[in-house]
Amino acid sequence: MSEITAKRNTTVYIHILIMLLLTFGIGFLPPFGQITALGMKVLGVFLGIVYGWIFIDLLWVSFFGFATLTMTGYCSATEAFAAGFGNPTFLMTMLPAAFATALNQIGISDGIAYWILSRKIFIGRPWFLITAICAAAWLMGIFNGGMAAIFLMWTITLKVGEINGYKPGSRVLNMLIALIVYVGMTAPAMIPFYGGVILYGGFFTRATELSIPPLPMLVCGQIYIVATILIMILISRYIFKVEAAHFTTTEELCQEYGKYKMNNYQKTGFILLIFYFAVLMLPAIFPTLPGAAFCNSLGVIGWTIVYMTIFLIWRTEEGKPLVDLMQCFNSMPWAMLMLLAVTYPLAEAMESTEVGITATITATVAPLLTQLNVTVLILLTMLFMGFITQFMHNIVMGAIFIPIIAPIVIAMGGNPYVCFFTMYVMLSCAYVTPAGSMMAGMVFGHETMVRKDAYIFGLLFLIVAIVMMVVMMPLLNSIFVY
Repeated sequence: MSEITAKRNTTVYIHILIMLLLTFGIGFLPPFGQITALGMKVLGVFLGIVYGWIFIDLLWVSFFGFATLTMTGYCSATEAFAAGFGNPTFLMTMLPAAFATALNQIGISDGIAYWILSRKIFIGRPWFLITAICAAAWLMGIFNGGMAAIFLMWTITLKVGEINGYKPGSRVLNMLIALIVYVGMTAPAMIPFYGGVILYGGFFTRATELSIPPLPMLVCGQIYIVATILIMILISRYIFKVEAAHFTTTEELCQEYGKYKMNNYQKTGFILLIFYFAVLMLPAIFPTLPGAAFCNSLGVIGWTIVYMTIFLIWRTEEGKPLVDLMQCFNSMPWAMLMLLAVTYPLAEAMESTEVGITATITATVAPLLTQLNVTVLILLTMLFMGFITQFMHNIVMGAIFIPIIAPIVIAMGGNPYVCFFTMYVMLSCAYVTPAGSMMAGMVFGHETMVRKDAYIFGLLFLIVAIVMMVVMMPLLNSIFVY
């Protein structure tokens, strides 16, 4: 064993020791606030797992999280695994990941990548091509493409990079992997009739008896995300100096790539892909369409299975299925999926009344906020939410703080809609640490992502979002009429 390897192993062992001390040691500390003895054990598990995700590993630390949560006595192992792997969001992440591999096997991503590179408008314009990829992710996100759209754009990006000689882990590819998630998840999160606004808006409505106005939410949300991504691209180009000179195409390459023709399998797969997105998007936008209820009942999980089943039934000339199902599941980003799975039982534990963590935070924070100026309150709350959501589950933070802050803002004469919007945006920026959110887990857990780049671009997204909220404050107050 070399000296460098020995030092690296020693560092890992030290981090593991710290994780164990946090996980099991905090449970022996005396309870405080409304946190119970059980709550101290759960708090120890949470802090230990977060530390392990940041400094050690995503995959086995997540397994460790299931085991240690069970050891607290909060739930059984069966209940913890059922809460994690049986969660609908987990399934809606796992199956599209396999779906993206199936598309790659069929060769659809190859056809799309070669078509993009054959467009002469991208000749000698690498950053225009990068912007176009982000725009495609934004467009698919608006139409509720979800995880499937993100995995598809990832596949296309890596294919374009491969064709141009960029190795997995190159900064330009890492940048695009992150940006695709940021824009692909944030764009639909700003649509008032999609799940994000409905979920967090529910916390707001229950506390204030006010409904989020849909048109201002839509307009302000899309202005925010489009401007934020464009600013991030400019910073990456001119300040970070991300090398992207070869992430482009030439006249000769356009002609060469233009010769690529899709076979019948790819053409059929592409047509069915358009149909796949249509049956997911249109019923959500136009719920009264004939058949909308049926399409919604299948959802992402059902339609993904239908799509893949078609190509499992369809045989090649050699008599084999077009899609190797075993390879689809072997190729999935299991580190990311394990991280997602363990966050669900952990979040439930944090919210539990028998644990008392949520109740303690509520009782501690509320009296302090009423002493601030309303504008200062909104800005400080925004900064606090942007920080705390990097380490704690964003849904949990929304459920705790939106019902606390919004009524206080109303009582102080402020605009509760602006308060909600800024808090909601910050809760949608949980990308700085692996523990921040499911979406952060997607970025950090990507098999080609360099951990340093995930931190850099996650922090950049948060900083740009904060600046955008400050700059947009007058616009928000004028559009969100209260």
